[in-house]
Amino acid sequence: MDLLKRYKNIYDTNIILMYKGEVTFDLVTSIIETLDGRITELESDRMIKKKFYGAATECIQNLYHHMDEVADETHQIDTYDSKSGLLLVTARKKFYNIMTGNFIPNTKITTIKSKLDNINALDKDGLKKLYKEILYNGEFSDKGTAGLGFVEIARKTGQKLSYEFHQVNDEYSYFTFQIRVPRELEKKLAEAS
Repeated sequence: MDLLKRYKNIYDTNIILMYKGEVTFDLVTSIIETLDGRITELESDRMIKKKFYGAATECIQNLYHHMDEVADETHQIDTYDSKSGLLLVTARKKFYNIMTGNFIPNTKITTIKSKLDNINALDKDGLKKLYKEILYNGEFSDKGTAGLGFVEIARKTGQKLSYEFHQVNDEYSYFTFQIRVPRELEKKLAEAS
């Protein structure tokens, strides 16, 4: 094991925040405050900070609202992991990366995949239209959401939403969700061309 190589890899990745554990309301508040402080240290551009903060807040709230406690009879998922969410936020030269992970029932995969694929197929105007449509006509779940979080993330970042489902057993899968928040604004990129 080359510990120095691993250290350099972690250093180059610049981990802003990493958390694995139970996601509670108080923890969500604390994580959001921590990220706000860390992004202020790292980023000077106010618009990029705003995009990052908005997207990170939505990701963390999605994780909190959609954590399903796993009742795994097969014991393939231990009790601690069954109640845990994963959050990893890193800074790269050209983008911030936000990744979440949690267990979900396999019965929810089709619905989530359909929503994410629909969002990824839309352009900026399509996302705006979908947002308004959900806001005015959406049915809110018992958790108080109507799927607005994913739409908001896509709108704020201007990026496609990346996700994977890793089947654990017949009842549960591990859902990973990842977004990138560009560290250069479109205007700056256009000027550089």
